[in-house]
Amino acid sequence: MHGKLIEQPKIHLYFGDMETEIVLNVKLEALDEGGFLATSPDLPGLVVQGRTRAETIELAQANARILMEVYLSEKLPLPPPLRRLFKRKAKAWNLPLPVSLPIPA
Repeated sequence: MHGKLIEQPKIHLYFGDMETEIVLNVKLEALDEGGFLATSPDLPGLVVQGRTRAETIELAQANARILMEVYLSEKLPLPPPLRRLFKRKAKAWNLPLPVSLPIPA
């Protein structure tokens, strides 16, 4: 069962150099039964659950990287948002910087 949407962080993945860095949009939800669920509209199939926000984001980053490596190694067609990202050849980026803050109970 899904809970309420608590934040929409970005996930940064690094594939060797700055030319292959991508940023994924991720939906992070608090679950009614406890813990958190992360999914990504940019990378279908990315669904992870963790006990804390930090653990869930960490798992999402690791799983997103694995999914992307499978897409690339198997030469599978990339999801449309990722196709656009891989076509860009920018020399500079404006990226959000996630910073964890304590939330009062």
